[in-house]
Amino acid sequence: MSADFDREAVYAAERAAFDGTDLEAVRPLNDVRSLAARVVDGTWWPGPPVAVRAARSDAMSSSARSGRENSGAVVVIRIAPPQCTVATVAHELAHALAGVEAGHDATYRRAALDAVEVITNLDTTDRRGPLHAQQLSAAYESAGLDVGARRWPPPSSGISGPIAL
Repeated sequence: MSADFDREAVYAAERAAFDGTDLEAVRPLNDVRSLAARVVDGTWWPGPPVAVRAARSDAMSSSARSGRENSGAVVVIRIAPPQCTVATVAHELAHALAGVEAGHDATYRRAALDAVEVITNLDTTDRRGPLHAQQLSAAYESAGLDVGARRWPPPSSGISGPIAL
């Protein structure tokens, strides 16, 4: 596996964008699992099948890894107890969308912006997807991190929400 040079810079950008927001509030695993399922089972999701699992009870970090389950290839997301947040699930879904081998590169960063927009639009406690995606985009820019080209349909093609009259 190649070096993931941008990992720490991406983590710092996420902290700059989301610390102190509802996206960083720890929630029950079933809540974030359900939210991830709504993204993956929704009309927009262009990525692979995803399974969200609890990490070990003593785990301090979450992960996304390629794996196999009964139905075949799947990305297994393991959520650590202190990271059971909307921001973490969006981060790990971005790994699934970009391909776990992408690490935290420019393609991953494009996927992260889209995952943040979609998941926060679906989250009934928030629904500020474009705002959160803009905050993350600005944090990437401030850190000098470029964003790659989208290799999947834009989120707006599959998101429905409240209609303003």
